[in-house]
Amino acid sequence: MPIIVMSKDPITQLLSWFRFSRNDSIFRPAKHLGPFLNRPFELKQDFTHPKMAYRFRTPADYWNQFYFAMEALRRIGAPVHFVAYEQLVSEPALCLGAISRFLDLSPPFDAGSTVTIPRHAIGASNDIDRPADPAANQGPFDPARADLASALARIGWRNARLILGDIDGDVLAATGRAGFRRTCREAIGPTAILRSLIGFW
Repeated sequence: MPIIVMSKDPITQLLSWFRFSRNDSIFRPAKHLGPFLNRPFELKQDFTHPKMAYRFRTPADYWNQFYFAMEALRRIGAPVHFVAYEQLVSEPALCLGAISRFLDLSPPFDAGSTVTIPRHAIGASNDIDRPADPAANQGPFDPARADLASALARIGWRNARLILGDIDGDVLAATGRAGFRRTCREAIGPTAILRSLIGFW
């Protein structure tokens, strides 16, 4: 059976997990990003009986292990195709064309087609600084949310360096992000630097 693996880069993914952990989700609740990145990462599996819980060294360790497992399947011959979330958002037609070729669809999806991203409202914001008005979290999906520079500005360079130090380079390459560390250095902006200087949270 073909397996399509959607992956976010580790910076935006861990930011999303942190936001999700504050909503009484399957993750252990966390109030502050710094401790969330450093402490063990607990994941509750709520669709089985009895319910299971898994514990990883850190959120980055879970990112490494999950995508390493998918790459291991691909290496032994399983039909696995990785799709980078940021590429799907920025170049949806090309990504859909690659998926259709992987699935051997006939006819294949035309990569030259115009694709419109659905404008569904989001139920929560992954901003570190929450808006005072809850209605601000109900806006339509903004493709800029997948932008690495935007995520770096929200978490700060210090926290980004912590994440990058824990991420396995081979796993980054498996998800199509061999040069991700350099990409982060190039995407860093003054807001991310300032956020790291004004305090650790």
